[in-house]
Amino acid sequence: MFEDHIYDFFGEKLDSWLDANGLILLVGSWSEVEILPDNHPDHDKSLEEYMESEELAFEISGNEQVSITIGYTSAKVLEISENFPEQLLAEMKEFAPGFQADW
Repeated sequence: MFEDHIYDFFGEKLDSWLDANGLILLVGSWSEVEILPDNHPDHDKSLEEYMESEELAFEISGNEQVSITIGYTSAKVLEISENFPEQLLAEMKEFAPGFQADW
């Protein structure tokens, strides 16, 4: 089950931490490559480049427009909103054994 991988990455406290902080966890893919619109002449090329460079990622977000995207393989922060609370980052470092703090 994929949930096992999520708990391997974040640890057992994930659900209660998300609930306590009004956050949700989404799983998707991430890439630095932007997919061009369907009607753009280089759309197919951009789509191919996106798929070649994409990485499985977790996004944790809340209703205050806060979000953080973390690469599953790299365990690094790929994107983070300017207003993501430092306290939440510190808590993530404590309970998430797979999370790298070198960001």
